[in-house]
Amino acid sequence: MAIIFIIVAPSIILYSQGYRFDVKKMMFVETGAIYLKVYPEEATIFLNNEKQKETSFFSRDLLMQNLLPQNYLIRIEKEGYHFWEKNLEVQVGLATEAKYITMFKEDNPFNLVKEDIENFFPSLDGNHFLLLTSSNEIYEYKESTKELKRILNKTQTPYNISKITFSNSRNALVETSTGLYYLLTPDNQISLIKSFSSEVKNIYFDPKDEDYFIYQIGNSVYRFNPKTEKTPKLISREKIDHFNILNNGIIALSNKKIVSLKDLTEPEEVIFDGSFDYKEDSLYEILNIENYLFLLEDKKNLYFFNKENKSFDLKLEGVSEIKYTPFFNKILFYDDNKIWLMFLKKEDSPFFKEAYEIIELASYSNKIDNLKWLNGFYFILTIDNEVFISEIDNRSNINIFNLDKDNTSKIFFDGNIKKIFLLDQKSFLVSQDKILP
Repeated sequence: MAIIFIIVAPSIILYSQGYRFDVKKMMFVETGAIYLKVYPEEATIFLNNEKQKETSFFSRDLLMQNLLPQNYLIRIEKEGYHFWEKNLEVQVGLATEAKYITMFKEDNPFNLVKEDIENFFPSLDGNHFLLLTSSNEIYEYKESTKELKRILNKTQTPYNISKITFSNSRNALVETSTGLYYLLTPDNQISLIKSFSSEVKNIYFDPKDEDYFIYQIGNSVYRFNPKTEKTPKLISREKIDHFNILNNGIIALSNKKIVSLKDLTEPEEVIFDGSFDYKEDSLYEILNIENYLFLLEDKKNLYFFNKENKSFDLKLEGVSEIKYTPFFNKILFYDDNKIWLMFLKKEDSPFFKEAYEIIELASYSNKIDNLKWLNGFYFILTIDNEVFISEIDNRSNINIFNLDKDNTSKIFFDGNIKKIFLLDQKSFLVSQDKILP
């Protein structure tokens, strides 16, 4: 009995402390764990194809403990939903997490709002949409009330509308491809802005007073209220290459410096007067993303302004035009074929990245046309006009789900009601159910 105790006791002690015998290594090793959290509830979890447990309404998470340090295939299934699958590595004494897993329905029906639509334009709050018809009429649609009404007929609607930009107060700037600009007010009155010509560019609503526009002609910046003024007011002293709005003020690139513009009676505040690889023959644009400054060079190369060392760091070199979409301290950048993810704050599991780091998330052989965040862990995109939902967790593989729409030219996601709006084969559609739980 003493001999048996001497042999067995250490094994019991090691077992109680989380050690297990690894047959491959022929030794006791400290184990780890996998922690999962799944939405919605009642999903079945498999570990290396062996069923572990079903989540419930009261317990949507699962902790699998005492796992040997190695890779495990995790598969999560729920009837009527796309499965989620990923290889996760368990490390000694650590719990590997995947706590933002969302299951998406296999069948996502869409309701038809209106046919024969050329384009749609959502308001800033996503509460209403302007729909441009093939017959050059404008309709307004409100999802909350399901109300659809025509607000401009053929004779009232400008031709060749290319863009409509909203202010918070629901004034709208209507831009045409022929260089004409119109002001559309919340009471659906539209008027030509006569002071704007094809030379006007880089137009913003003034955040301090949205009856005013701030815009650029050549190398000068102006402020103008088309309702009450006839002559725009010059607000830049020196040559301005490009400007943007930051913290309700104007930030501008001027003679290789970043300056804060106020008005002609006050001196310009210099924010950056350092050096970076500035190319005289390149086109530079200032971007304000989540109140961080970026410079976009020739629409392809991205520089980030590091506030700590007051320098511009080259972050991306794109092959084609770089676009972006932000969401709570994360930014997705993309060009025609690649997607990058940048963190504005330190990111723990699963990425373990410091602030301002950037990773290449995905690469596709076909063209990326649209991309929008759903939440901080999933996004919706179109690839060659097919609609997909993708996660950002790139460990071993990225789960991506097809929504069975293959002729989509534009997408929009309303995070308040958690529904997708899209333009598919000239039909304006809205998802029947919430996409996210």
